[in-house]
Amino acid sequence: MDKNVNKNRTKNVLRNICISTLVLFLGIIMIFKSFKVEEGTQNLLYSYNMSRNVNYKVNLIENEFFENQTLDMGKTYISSLVDKINMDFSYSLHGNKKAKTKYIYQVVAVSTVNYANTTEDSKEPIWSKQYIVVEPKTVEIEDSNFSIKENFDIDFATYNAEVKNFKEKLRLPVEAELQIKLIVRSDMDVPGIEDTVVECSIMNVKMDLAEDVFTVEKQFDKTGNESIYDTTETNKQINKPLLGLGAGLVIIAIMIILDSIRKSIKFSKKSDYAIALNRILKNYGDIVAEIVSPVEIDNLNVIEVKNFDQLLDIEEEIRMPILFYETIPDEQGEFIIVCDSVAYRYVIG
Repeated sequence: MDKNVNKNRTKNVLRNICISTLVLFLGIIMIFKSFKVEEGTQNLLYSYNMSRNVNYKVNLIENEFFENQTLDMGKTYISSLVDKINMDFSYSLHGNKKAKTKYIYQVVAVSTVNYANTTEDSKEPIWSKQYIVVEPKTVEIEDSNFSIKENFDIDFATYNAEVKNFKEKLRLPVEAELQIKLIVRSDMDVPGIEDTVVECSIMNVKMDLAEDVFTVEKQFDKTGNESIYDTTETNKQINKPLLGLGAGLVIIAIMIILDSIRKSIKFSKKSDYAIALNRILKNYGDIVAEIVSPVEIDNLNVIEVKNFDQLLDIEEEIRMPILFYETIPDEQGEFIIVCDSVAYRYVIG
């Protein structure tokens, strides 16, 4: 078999596989593109923003060290000299549309004692007590804008003395703190929204107790905002013509790939036949005669031999030429020695 022909066939198979692979990927992309997903839209129904702030002044007991008995914010204070802390809490909420609003608020003080010999992650209060500083108040308005302002005194000296007494009597290593909290809950009945909009907010101010000195720490964000949207569902659509075209390309590409693979295997088998045939013709061309017409063996006694070497032994013994005829081009051929009424045959392929 011609090597150039085999090489060309191999190139054709590889080319077909490459082209069909591209067509396959194109078909898959078209299938995915045919499933169009439209994201849901968001319509703003209601939004509101909050602002929070606290100011305070620290009032001292009469002492010989400070001429001014009132200290401003943001300092470090000596616990034994502090009497009361005057605090001014302010909170406001503003909505973008009118809404019937009911809000409830109160101010509480929470004194907490923790065991000192524990890690930060495992600390749990061993004693805690809550005090009402401003009694709960309920207000109903026909609007979504409101403000809260509360001014009150925190009896720091009393809270500090109570914790110091706890620490001294029980002789425990403890850490204690005082938290002042403004707790606000707002229920807003907004037109166009089925459920009531609820906003819960806590403003927290913390300071240490039973320590020589302390600072006042604000633990809240000064501003905040929330938005409520009406989200429509995601819409899925199928482009049927594009889906059909993509599926068709995928099927055609798969068929071409499978056919190319089949041909590639077939060509590989032909190459094995060609290699074996060429080896025989090259080594024994002087005793092998290639013929263009098949040998008539209908009236002969045909003896099949297992391999070409056996045919060579017969040729040496009877000194008759070996005839070769390719029964199936590029796939199968037969070597025959005819002597009298006997035909010795070896089939290759």
